[in-house]
Amino acid sequence: MKYTENKRPWTVLLLTALLVIYGIMGIVSGVMLIVDPSGGLLGFTEEYREKVPFNSFLPVGLFLFCIYGIGPLLLAYGAITRKEMAFEWASEMTGRHWSWTGGLSLMVILVAWLLVEGYLIGLDFAATYFTVAFGVAIFIALMLPANVRYYKGAR
Repeated sequence: MKYTENKRPWTVLLLTALLVIYGIMGIVSGVMLIVDPSGGLLGFTEEYREKVPFNSFLPVGLFLFCIYGIGPLLLAYGAITRKEMAFEWASEMTGRHWSWTGGLSLMVILVAWLLVEGYLIGLDFAATYFTVAFGVAIFIALMLPANVRYYKGAR
């Protein structure tokens, strides 16, 4: 896909940095739950484990590792390089680079995740506030006019 803007604005670097940090957070928290499915490494007690529909936090750890870990790192690579890789179909379908659309999709997943988390165990955790703040920052970075223009395809 060809794009209307060729000069990379500094806002792309901001978006990429936020996605990388978010991805590292996802990998670290995911690995912690994979290594200790009781959730003890993240401070979860038996009370919280009883509230989730699993016997352990292993499924949560795998989700965090893949969706919030690997996902944002892949999006960051796409955001900084604007390479299509295997996702050109997504860029063609939406008229925007797949990493931009993927970033928005990640924020939708975050909102859904927070709704489920809030329902099951509540949202009163420092890590949750930090995650929400990062999600808002990523959303704002995606919506910056320079980024919207940079990732828009030429039709």
